[in-house]
Amino acid sequence: MLLATQFADKGDWTVEQQFVLQMGSSYLLAHGIGTPLAKDAVTTFEIEEEGDYNLLVRTKNWTAFWSEGKTPGIFAIKVDGVADEAEFGLGCAGATRAERAAWYWQKGGKYHFTKGKHEVALHDLTGLDGRCDAIIFTKSEETPDNSLETYKALRAEIMCEAKPEDKGHYDFVVVGGGISGMCAALAAARLGSKVALIQDRYVLGGNNSSEVRVGLGGQINIDPYPALGYLLNEIGPDRIGNARGAHHYQDDKKMRVILAEKNITLFMGYTVTDVEKEGDKICRVTAVEATAQNRISISGDYFSDCTGDAHLAAMAGAECRMGREAKSEFDERLAPEEADGFTMGVSIEWYCEDWNTPCSFPDSLDWGLELDEYTVEPVHRANWYWEVGMRDDQIADAEKIRDYGMYVAYSTFSYCKNRLAKKEDWECTHLTWVSHVSGKRESRRVVGDYILREQDLTRPIIHEDSTCTTTWRIDQHYPDPRNAHKYPNEEWMSIGVLTPIDFYPLPYRCFYSKDISNMFMAGRNISVTHIALGSTRVMRTCGLIGEVVGMAASICAKRKVTPRDIYTTYFEDLKALMRKGTGRTDVPYTQFYHQVDRTGHQAEDR
Repeated sequence: MLLATQFADKGDWTVEQQFVLQMGSSYLLAHGIGTPLAKDAVTTFEIEEEGDYNLLVRTKNWTAFWSEGKTPGIFAIKVDGVADEAEFGLGCAGATRAERAAWYWQKGGKYHFTKGKHEVALHDLTGLDGRCDAIIFTKSEETPDNSLETYKALRAEIMCEAKPEDKGHYDFVVVGGGISGMCAALAAARLGSKVALIQDRYVLGGNNSSEVRVGLGGQINIDPYPALGYLLNEIGPDRIGNARGAHHYQDDKKMRVILAEKNITLFMGYTVTDVEKEGDKICRVTAVEATAQNRISISGDYFSDCTGDAHLAAMAGAECRMGREAKSEFDERLAPEEADGFTMGVSIEWYCEDWNTPCSFPDSLDWGLELDEYTVEPVHRANWYWEVGMRDDQIADAEKIRDYGMYVAYSTFSYCKNRLAKKEDWECTHLTWVSHVSGKRESRRVVGDYILREQDLTRPIIHEDSTCTTTWRIDQHYPDPRNAHKYPNEEWMSIGVLTPIDFYPLPYRCFYSKDISNMFMAGRNISVTHIALGSTRVMRTCGLIGEVVGMAASICAKRKVTPRDIYTTYFEDLKALMRKGTGRTDVPYTQFYHQVDRTGHQAEDR
């Protein structure tokens, strides 16, 4: 088996590692934004026995959920420089959309190989997100079934996966390198803890990275602990805006601050796939790297789930929630009458630019979203309200949701270039950037010793374990009625419904699991209801939560106690640290922008 991400030369193909837990692996993505990739991915392989071999390729048709037409995500396989007759990525034969769009083994041609080295290449045909996970040359005439279980077993058998490499023991293991995870790691490290920071991507910052490009929102340095937030100021970009140029998000600034901390060991590109427990404690995690796909293990005394999706918590068996609670459960005014799986959705950011040179873009008529002069949104930049997946399962359907966001972006731009009544205005407009990384708002939430509710924020109800302050209004997103009317159950535009609140200090009990005695959480997966999440989910607030969690973890490490013990016995220790903060005050203060919630306004320049 040849894993695509292990190709010696990946050419212009992109390593995609968001969906390891859903489809079993990282893979290569032909993310050319409508232009076929110029450089193939190429590698060599060894044939030990001369003979006839069948070609099998694990791939998928990414547009089959929404289109019966031929997918644009196709590519060729070149074997020893000669292209196979098949086009790959056409889709699994099946009766349902989900079956047609599933990852599957597509059969290619038969090859006679002599003993020795041979070459295989992935040759993109469209630049529109064809994807390849693995290639097999086999003498068998059988094709494996497409189940995830069969794939994992086949992979383990063929690849002879080695025992994970032990990377040591740490006081505090932070899983997730977004804003909350960075702040948790930095705070604990500066207070003397030995920290492992595991990030599943090759850049830091999560939604605020150059991969997703969402600006920071909310306020920091607010009573009752105004010292909290200087830490985020060290890593936060100095400029406002969604879907801007890569430099706007200052990935290098984030990386410099993390690498400067001697107590932090950074593991980039690693997805945690397994958890070991002793009783109700996590003792070790196993992670796989996205490119080489080697496995490592890391043990620790305390852990924090900063994954956003609460993957660590779910693997450890912690109680999690997803979707909306019924009004009757917490007596929340804004909650629906009945509980459901509805969540706020994913934004796939993109933008285009007007240059002096004309350009073309593939017409999506055969495979794209059905648009007309009334339903198209002829803008040059997506923003927060380009939002998909509210009715899908944000965990199980993660790849489908991301793909729909790209599908909408490509279809919109294609319509403007090729069919808009005033398409001449778009003649020199180039689609410059489309994110292939999901900008998520909501998925699982871990249940702690306290679940924050709507009325905590609106009455407000101040708790004895108050910590950092949330400043955003309760900001709930719903499908835009105008868009939902035309695209029922497949909406791609949203509205923001804002409920004003006073600034509110968050209870510490929302920051650790009630079930896993040594696990914290920081970010959008803390212990809140769906309604309360509308206020706590913005990134500056998540950074503050991370800073508090890092402080609490340092106390736990020094006193050899549990996160719950901080609340019951050592909360004065935490208060003393929160009064001091862990951020530097001798660096320029830049966090003046987007402090007030204006997300109810649909404008592409926000």
